[in-house]
Amino acid sequence: MKIALVGATGNVAGRALETLVHAGAQAVALVRHPEKLPESLRSRVQVEQGALEDGAFVARATRGADALLWLTPTTFGAQDFRAYTLDLARNAVRAIQENTLQRVVFVSSHGADRPGLGHVSFAGEVEKLLEAAAPHTVSLRSAGFMENLLASVETVKDGRLFTLLPPDKKYPLVATRDVGDVAARWLLDSTWTGHHHRGVHGPEDLSANELAGILGRVLGRPVRCQQAPAETLRHDFMMRGMSPSVAEAYAQMFRGFGQQDYRPTEPRTGETTTPTTFESFARESLAPRIRATSSRPGP
Repeated sequence: MKIALVGATGNVAGRALETLVHAGAQAVALVRHPEKLPESLRSRVQVEQGALEDGAFVARATRGADALLWLTPTTFGAQDFRAYTLDLARNAVRAIQENTLQRVVFVSSHGADRPGLGHVSFAGEVEKLLEAAAPHTVSLRSAGFMENLLASVETVKDGRLFTLLPPDKKYPLVATRDVGDVAARWLLDSTWTGHHHRGVHGPEDLSANELAGILGRVLGRPVRCQQAPAETLRHDFMMRGMSPSVAEAYAQMFRGFGQQDYRPTEPRTGETTTPTTFESFARESLAPRIRATSSRPGP
């Protein structure tokens, strides 16, 4: 079985690639920077270097593949985030049609079935494009990634966890390695048919207050949760280097997720529940970075 993956130097597709290689699948990694692939994998996969913005490259690199893992790469600079997302998806559609690709696994998001959620709603549009092009698709409507908290190392080190969502409202949270494992299982299975939307919810729903409590327990010192004012969202995102279009898409997502009546459409089941707990993620990934930062000498 030949399986093509985009984003293989990232967390989700990188984990899926590792799983596929260990399972003996013939893997094709579409990457912009091959040097970012782990050396242990680089020699065991077919590496295709190019940009997803190049439709001819995507079609050429996926030739002969039985399945495709698709995701929209993280970008801060897109001047029109929706157009960027859909243009990439149309390149996937071209590849699917030219190469008669049978199965597509798309890393989507919970909320992709709703309007007004910024780039999450764009993912819903991508789902429809892929479903119209490929005979068999699954959209993994993932929870928020635990790894997003790695951007908060400095503030957590100082005992503060800022949240853009209501501090007491519970949300699903998942480790990217678990999303990659789920994606790999679908990619390796050549028996499923049709179009599916599958939740990937992590082990439990947690509020920001609960996250702060877990972090405090792991670090051995109090961590206080503090909600950032909603009216500053777009400005703060632009200060982080996002284009106005990307910043507005993220702000719309957080505003939508922050509504009291918002719940993911996909129900939590044994199948959508994944194993990595937030506490284990905090101990294995977040705490070591915080301690390393704390031990650095000052200027």
